[in-house]
Amino acid sequence: MIEVYSMQNCPYCEELKGLLKGEDIEFTEVDINDPANKEESDMVFKITKVDSVPIVKVGKQLLAPDVSFTSIKDAFDLTKRFMV
Repeated sequence: MIEVYSMQNCPYCEELKGLLKGEDIEFTEVDINDPANKEESDMVFKITKVDSVPIVKVGKQLLAPDVSFTSIKDAFDLTKRFMV
């Protein structure tokens, strides 16, 4: 299961989601600005120690910008690598 923590009007988020869709990789989008997702988003930010998106959760693995990847292409490649 893949979850992409993102926000509306984020060009990096849109780029990553576009790459995933382009390869028919299913994912769930978690809008960090939706109050229904606040607790979950806060937990992910606390664990990753970042405050930017997109953050990708692949199974139990969290991929965060400037920690796990430095470009959206890297994020995409890592996501594919961690897929089971």
